[in-house]
Amino acid sequence: MRKHPVVKSVGIYTVTNFLAKSTSFLLLFIFTNPQYITPAENGVLSLFNNALLFLKPVMTLGIIHSISADFFKLGKKDFKDSFTTGFILSAIVAVLSLLFFFIFRGYLHDQYGFSDLIIILIPVITFFIFCFEQLTNILRSSNKPMTFMKVNLGRLVIEMGLSVLLVVVFSWHWQGRIMGLLTSYLLLAVFAIFYFFKRDYLFGNVKKEYVKNEIAYAGPIIALQMAFFAVNSSDKFILSHFSTDGNKTVGIYSIAAIFASVVFTLHHALIQYVFPRIFSELAEKEINYASIRKHFIFYTLAMAGATLGLIFITPLIYHFFINSIYLPALDYFYLFCIGYFLWSVSYFFFAFLLFHKEKAKILLLSLSSIIVSIILNYFFISRWLAWGGAFSVCISCIFIFFLTISVTWKEARKVLFK
Repeated sequence: MRKHPVVKSVGIYTVTNFLAKSTSFLLLFIFTNPQYITPAENGVLSLFNNALLFLKPVMTLGIIHSISADFFKLGKKDFKDSFTTGFILSAIVAVLSLLFFFIFRGYLHDQYGFSDLIIILIPVITFFIFCFEQLTNILRSSNKPMTFMKVNLGRLVIEMGLSVLLVVVFSWHWQGRIMGLLTSYLLLAVFAIFYFFKRDYLFGNVKKEYVKNEIAYAGPIIALQMAFFAVNSSDKFILSHFSTDGNKTVGIYSIAAIFASVVFTLHHALIQYVFPRIFSELAEKEINYASIRKHFIFYTLAMAGATLGLIFITPLIYHFFINSIYLPALDYFYLFCIGYFLWSVSYFFFAFLLFHKEKAKILLLSLSSIIVSIILNYFFISRWLAWGGAFSVCISCIFIFFLTISVTWKEARKVLFK
């Protein structure tokens, strides 16, 4: 089986994505040592990373999802125009975001302890991430697994190597971690632009039709990605608001969330292979739901196995490799894992909504998730701080799971039942 081209492609995409998105996890064994980065500094880093997640939906405008579908729908010239239009729109939003963050720098500094450097780098790095993700999106859709692997692992090596060098050798603390992130995404963004030019995706016509379509499609997709932020990131900002120890509690809490996010890492790795295959099936006149069901079974079993393994192995890793300051987070770590697993399974069914661009349903799901998540986070965190945050995440994901199944029931029942 390992010689079969499909199996090899799955293996390359999955392993590459898993490694590429595991940087934060792999560096924890060094950066949880208070000699290099204190728990409070890890709290600041967590808020910084989650600020990137907050801004990314606004800057990408749903373009990555749209381009992924358009790659299979449009001809070469029309795709070039669509790609160029989306890229320019994102660049404009990046400039506006930089201006916005600069204006509100005083509030961000007072509320979350963000320095001027962090405030400026949030929109800059977010745009570099957009370029990088567009590159991996194109490579995935073009089914170029080897190039995909080289690009992702190259970024991984640069980020990890430079971060360790600056933090451990030059004692730059949390600033070194951010500079490693900045450098890796900057270099890959430059490579991405060169690749887009070489493949003749850039310098097409900016058409009003595509601008209108992107903006119309952007609302639901931004809401969808904001829902992801609300479920998986808003808890850190609310916890920071109620904590009185200078983000130390946020740092301890965030390390547990990063360990649990290995579930998301595998989710991203698998879904980036699975979604293009589902889109390809949905583009056919006769949809092969049996094939889609096989992808769902494979995906769900892989996610379940990884989640169970993570719940059992993480306490051992904590006791042997993580500083004892972070041990209290084990009391609620499993709640993150359960919630993240259910969210990942529910996201599989978003493939139908994204392909058909069912904006009303995407918007309904997203807004419901955002409202429920923020209300539950505020309620539970205000009473039980870190434990309340983990419990809130789990309950929110259970709600999203059942809501997603109900909204996509027309297609979901054909996947779930023969």
